[in-house]
Amino acid sequence: MTGFQDFMSGWGWVLFSVVSAVFGGGFYLVNQYLRQPGHLLVFWMRVIIVLCMSPFMRYVRLPDDPKFYLAVLVTVFVGTFSDIRSFNASSQYGGGVVARVQPLTVWGTFLLWFLFEPASLGAYLDRPVNAAVILVALLGCVFFSMRLNKCEITRGAFIYMLPALLGYTLTNALNKYAMGRGNLEGAVYGYMYAQSVIAVVSIGIYSLWRQARPVAAGAATPGPQSWVRQELLAASLIAAMTWICHMIYKNYAMAFTPNPSYQVAIGLTTPVFIAIFYYFVQHREQADVKSGMGIVACAVLLALATVH
Repeated sequence: MTGFQDFMSGWGWVLFSVVSAVFGGGFYLVNQYLRQPGHLLVFWMRVIIVLCMSPFMRYVRLPDDPKFYLAVLVTVFVGTFSDIRSFNASSQYGGGVVARVQPLTVWGTFLLWFLFEPASLGAYLDRPVNAAVILVALLGCVFFSMRLNKCEITRGAFIYMLPALLGYTLTNALNKYAMGRGNLEGAVYGYMYAQSVIAVVSIGIYSLWRQARPVAAGAATPGPQSWVRQELLAASLIAAMTWICHMIYKNYAMAFTPNPSYQVAIGLTTPVFIAIFYYFVQHREQADVKSGMGIVACAVLLALATVH
C-alpha cells in the first residue's frame, strides 16, 4: 500500500470529503446569483468539463470492467438530470435552501449500499458498538439537517427536489460501486470524463427538445432561450470548475470510505460553508447556526467511528 493509499484509508477520505463539501457549496450557489435555465447550464457545464479534461485523459488508464461504464451510464440519466433540477431549485429557492434538503440521501445511500455489498452487513454485526455509534451519527446528521427545514420555503424546495434526491441516492451508491471497478486514478477521472461525454449527448438532445417544445400561455417555465449568452457561459464555467474540484475530492473519498453514506453524511456540511459565505457577503438568510454546527459534530463523530 502506498503512502497516499495509507493516508486515504485513515483520515484522508474524511479530509477529502470536507474539501468536496466546500466546492459543493459553489455548485449550489452559482445559479442562485446567475439564474440560468438548468438544462442549458448543465449542457454547457459538461461541454466545458470535456474540453478541460480531454488533453489529460490520454495519460489515464481507463477501467476495463464493463460494469464500470454501466454504472456511469445509469448515473448520467439519474444524476445529471438531478443536477438540472438542483440548478432550477437554486435559482428559485436559493443555494443554501437546496443544500439543506439533502439529508434524505444519507439514509437512502446507507441502506442501498447493502444491495451492492451484502457482506458489509456482517462487518457491522461483528462490531456492534461501532455500528451503534455510526447509526447515531447518521441519525444526528439527518435530525439536525431536518431542523433546518422548518420553513415554508424549504418545504417547497424539498417537494420540488424530491425526485432529484432519489436520483442522488442511487448515484451515490453507483459512484462508490464504480470506484471499485478499476485502478484508482482511472476510476476517479474516468468516471468524471465518461459521465460528462455521455451527458453532453443526452443533455444536448434533451435541451434541443426543451428548446423546440411549444410553451402554453401562462406556463411557469420560460420559453426557448438563446444557447449562447454571456451570463449562461459564465455560469457554466463556474459550475464546471466547482464540479471538477468537487468530484475529484469526492471520488477519491468514495474509493476509500467503507460505505458511501459516510462520505454523503460529511457532505452535509455544505450548508455550513454556504452559511459562512452568506455571512461574508451579508446575504440575508436566517440560518440555524446551532443545527449547522450539529451536522459538523455528527460528521466528526461519524469519522471517529469509521476511520481505520
